[in-house]
Amino acid sequence: MFLMDDIDYLNLGGFTINYEDRVGLNSSLRILKDAEKYDNVSLWGRILGVQKDYFIAQCWNDDIFGRKYFYSTDTITWLQLPEITEDELKDISEIYSRFIGDPSYEYQLQSQIPQNNQQILEEDNLQEKEPINEEKRLSGVIKMINYDVEIVPRGAFYQDKLKKIHYNDKFHGLNGKEMIELSSYFHFRSGFKLTLDTIEDRIDIDQSIDIFENIEKDKPDGIWSLQIEHGGSTITLKSLLWPGYFFFHAPRTDMRQCKFGSMYNGYGIKNVNLGIML
Repeated sequence: MFLMDDIDYLNLGGFTINYEDRVGLNSSLRILKDAEKYDNVSLWGRILGVQKDYFIAQCWNDDIFGRKYFYSTDTITWLQLPEITEDELKDISEIYSRFIGDPSYEYQLQSQIPQNNQQILEEDNLQEKEPINEEKRLSGVIKMINYDVEIVPRGAFYQDKLKKIHYNDKFHGLNGKEMIELSSYFHFRSGFKLTLDTIEDRIDIDQSIDIFENIEKDKPDGIWSLQIEHGGSTITLKSLLWPGYFFFHAPRTDMRQCKFGSMYNGYGIKNVNLGIML
């Protein structure tokens, strides 16, 4: 998630949003929040298309894992993205071409017809599936990026006795040593449970904040690029699995509040050759 007040941190990731788009987003996101009656609205990112780019906003109330997503191609008008099925998500994961920038554009998919309980690879044994339009592809790609690479610093969220996740208002940031350790950053996704396997590499366990899986053991090795910025006062993390995903963290000082956030700004294409490249 990325608040518009923190947009200058995008420069650390090499991303830019021109003045006109920035003004449009500042205004239209506030209007979207009021119109849809959400407590929270933030900029998720931008997916670059051949004809037009998609700006993505995320909205939520009490349950941050119940976020709804909206897209805009002009930074003014926002449309809600549709929900998708698991079968549709699987099909979307097999699309590797560029986004067009036309929400109604349809991707033609093919599946193999099984014969004698075996998949026959000849072209004659391929049949067309129901096409996937670009709106649904956007929904699927956002879901995959969130699951694979959306991260938060350890301690930024906590779990209460009713197992509900909350933002930690008392979180002031990681210290200098913690900032440069991958184990200090967690996948921001629901469903994680502490087990003997997941706690064996954690020295100090706090069940209220150790509620997500850390990224230290993500495979393949080297999947994250960590950089120290501003003389050690800020760190950035970039994903090599989803090029375009960028995270920053700047702990609280006498001059500023604690800051952290993330944004995706890329083609919406997963790097499936990463294992070969590293």
